Amino acid sequence: MKVLGLITEYNPFHNGHKYHLTVSKATVGATHTIAVMSGNFLQRGEPALTHKWIRAEMAVQEGIDLVIELPVVYACHSAEYFAFGAIALLHKLGIVDAICFGSEEGKLEPLKKIAKTLCQEPLEYKTHLHNKIKEGLPYPKARALALKDFLGYENIDNTISSPNNILGIEYLKALYQLGSSITPFTIQRVQADYHSHQLEGTICSATAIRKFLSTNEETLLLSTFMPEKSYSLLMNSIKSRLAPVFPSSFDQMMLYRLRYLSESTLKDLPDVGEGLENRIKEAAGRAKNYSELLDLIKTKRYTMTRIQRILIHSLLGLSGQALSSMAHEKGPSYARILAFTHKGAELIRLVKSTSSIPLITNINKANIKDCAAQKMLSFDLLATDIYSLGYPGTEHRYGGWDHFVQPYYHR
Repeated sequence: MKVLGLITEYNPFHNGHKYHLTVSKATVGATHTIAVMSGNFLQRGEPALTHKWIRAEMAVQEGIDLVIELPVVYACHSAEYFAFGAIALLHKLGIVDAICFGSEEGKLEPLKKIAKTLCQEPLEYKTHLHNKIKEGLPYPKARALALKDFLGYENIDNTISSPNNILGIEYLKALYQLGSSITPFTIQRVQADYHSHQLEGTICSATAIRKFLSTNEETLLLSTFMPEKSYSLLMNSIKSRLAPVFPSSFDQMMLYRLRYLSESTLKDLPDVGEGLENRIKEAAGRAKNYSELLDLIKTKRYTMTRIQRILIHSLLGLSGQALSSMAHEKGPSYARILAFTHKGAELIRLVKSTSSIPLITNINKANIKDCAAQKMLSFDLLATDIYSLGYPGTEHRYGGWDHFVQPYYHR
């Protein structure tokens, strides 16, 4: 048995994901595959297009054996925390042999050298970094130039600014930090750029699919860019009025929440600093919808994704204090199964004896005794309850989905 771990969002599962899965299995020689997948809120601070069980079903229909949910406290966070949470979860299962991630670089060695430098911070690198900061450069630029001087990579700016390279470096950092025996692999991304909005060829980005759905009612074109089973599941969820869910689905809820919260409460949210809480509060009073809210808050200093994550944290009440109470720096405290195949069932039986964290197959029977783990799980349940308020069909907007939707078994 050789177990491959993948870190995913599948929002939704498209041909690029199928390519990544197929090539990753071949590259590693995997017999079994585990996907750690974000739940209903994602790393960019957005709700998923369709709920986590549909996306998990897409995954096992297309070749994943076991889908485990990445807790929302990691899933909707910076690249560093997202990557650490996912890698720590795979590591704690005790059976994963390798991970394989897509990257713009396509070669592992340069990414490993960067990750190792950032983890170990050799004196020479720290000296370069200190000198660049003294010159008045912003930290990201200072870090890039310090890495360039230390490692001698001429085009390092492109390497550390490309989204999948950034995540890849963070995965490698997490492996170093955990002292994990998991072997990393990378494959080059093909065709569509991560942020591309264009539907062309047969492989496009998930961003392009979501953008298309937000502006078009005719969905047949999407069948070119998604595997047949995934496309069918997405269309059925749209027909059932469970999708699509967009940030705009939370317009009124978001404005209410921000108008209600005090500046001091906003200040305690992760990543809020330098008076941003005042800007958010003022924008919430002026904006009439989510799009206007973002436009009023954004600055050169804060990326749009960072602002979006802050807004989701406000919706969840996920403060810095709450994060600390969950001991989130140690990684996920449980592994919750969303979907599996017959080979996934083999993995589940094995994980029960190898995992250092409890396995949850039924939320109603979860035996979670640790207070920090209970707190972490409570935010996953809250995230689902809030997410359900964004369904197009009002008949689906009740709470408690986590308590009655069981993991999907693909026979």
